[in-house]
Formats: sequence, C-alpha cells, structure tokens
Amino acid sequence: MSDLPDYTTYTTQEITIPASEQGPVIPRPKGGILEKGYVTTTSEYQSVADHTTTDGKQFMLTKILVSPEQDTWVSLWWDSVRISPEILLTGKIPFTDWFPWAYAAMVGDGAKKFEIKAKYYTTEGYCGAEIVGEEV
Repeated sequence: MSDLPDYTTYTTQEITIPASEQGPVIPRPKGGILEKGYVTTTSEYQSVADHTTTDGKQFMLTKILVSPEQDTWVSLWWDSVRISPEILLTGKIPFTDWFPWAYAAMVGDGAKKFEIKAKYYTTEGYCGAEIVGEEV
C-alpha cells in the first residue's frame, strides 16, 4: 500500500493580482428582510409575495425564490409597474435569482410595494415566493 500516491497533500500557489488588473467589485445587499407568500395561480397576474417600503428608505433587493407547482409566468413589480421581463418558469423547479446593489431605484413612501406576481401558463397551481432584501 505504500506505493499508492498521497492525495492528502496539495500544492498551492500564492497569486497576487495587481490593482490595475482587478475588475470592479459590485456589492450586493445583505438582506435582513424576508417576505413570503403563496397563491393558487389564475389567468391574471396576482401578488405572491410583497414588501412595502418605509417612507424615505430605498429597498435593496438581494434575492428572490419562486417555486411553482405548474408552469408559471412570473415578473417583478415596483409601485404597480413591471420592472422585469416576464419569466416562464417550469413547474416543480425552484427559481432563484440574485441582484446587485441598486438593481432598481425603489424609494418608498410607506405605500409603494415591491411585488413578485405570477399567473399560470396553461394550468393553475400553487406558487410560492420569497423576497430577501434590506432598506437603506
């Protein structure tokens, strides 16, 4: 057995990238706000999960998770205006998306909401969603 290679040791290199060659760093929000919801989809868009932003604060979206039972159209809305394209999700496959800092200018007034809305593609079914973000 002593003639077998030793896979427990590793060779490492210390690589230094000069500042002039480093790309930009795009920060992302940390989260802290978690909103959840679920609906049975219909032929019209309806809110699955939403977050009402505090007056004077900006909502920074970190990530979303959408989990549909059937094929489902999903889009993101701010203050009743769609801010994303329609995304067709395949049923039974969860969809997660991450967002950079200041993905959209979402400054609240105490009534404006960020929403994940969904409608069915051909068959109604359960759709759950989570919103993660922070207010700054």
